[in-house]
Amino acid sequence: MKVFRTHTLTGIDSLQLEQVAAPGPLASGEVRVAMRAASLNYRDLLALSGKLRAPEGGLAALSDGAGEITEVAPDVSHVKVGERVALTFNAGWIGGDWRADAAHLNTRCCPLQGVMQEEMVVHHSEVVTLPSNLSFAEGACLPCAGVTAWHALCAARPLQPGMSVLLQGAGGVSTLGLQFAKAFGARVIMISSSDERCERLKSLGADECINYREEPEWQNRVRELTGGQGVDLSVDLGGAATIDRTLGATAMGGRMALVGLLGGWPDKLSSIFSASVDITPVRVGSRDDFEAMNRAIAYQRIQPVIDSRYGFEELPQALQHLASGRQFGKIVIEF
Repeated sequence: MKVFRTHTLTGIDSLQLEQVAAPGPLASGEVRVAMRAASLNYRDLLALSGKLRAPEGGLAALSDGAGEITEVAPDVSHVKVGERVALTFNAGWIGGDWRADAAHLNTRCCPLQGVMQEEMVVHHSEVVTLPSNLSFAEGACLPCAGVTAWHALCAARPLQPGMSVLLQGAGGVSTLGLQFAKAFGARVIMISSSDERCERLKSLGADECINYREEPEWQNRVRELTGGQGVDLSVDLGGAATIDRTLGATAMGGRMALVGLLGGWPDKLSSIFSASVDITPVRVGSRDDFEAMNRAIAYQRIQPVIDSRYGFEELPQALQHLASGRQFGKIVIEF
């Protein structure tokens, strides 16, 4: 079978397309999945560059994928051959609060192997049935970006109708978060890098969108739009580059979900302590979160926004596109 992996962890150029033997016989509790699609996340660039805890013997790329069950062990009953599934990102986090133990630290594509292989054998608890309204490509968008958006909005203090939310950019987390927040009846304010992208976000349901290149102190505009109060919930993706402004845009007593570190680790903590805002780190989410999200997707007929599609052997080009930051929604690989 084909697999795309790196043995040196020195970036996109270190990826190699290889032919390897398919996984062997199933052990108790395992299922075999014929992979049909994968999607890209910024985290995948970190993994390929050796900045995450990688497995020995080479790393298969990408954390998020979907496929079809082709075989189940005799003791597996809750999934069947022919079912369409996605693989969970946090393989050992079934439900409840996240804990810093071995099971909860087992994430796909560092330290576990990634999904850029034509066939995978995993424990049955690591697969989640896809909503019937989604294709394999759309289902592959969910394990990291979708569950992260859902967990950010629902976990610590669930979003309620009429609340206000701030989302950043037009990547997978934000476009899915926008659709989820509107399904909950929330008011959504977004920031993006151009008027054209803002218009596209409004067409998806955003109530307001601020061009942060034209308004670099965008937190002041968010406060204006909320009567001087700030939003009830903000989802921060930029880390050091945005966290102070995100706090400034969040209401006293509100909540900030800290999702990404695109701009690096914050180097000042004074504003965090002075803002009177609850800070919730988001580590994607559990299997239970994934299943709850899928129920909402099925009921509301939500579909992830796909920016572009590439073939299996075009993975390096897809990653270069991701690195450019020009995507709107998710970049997918179709097997």
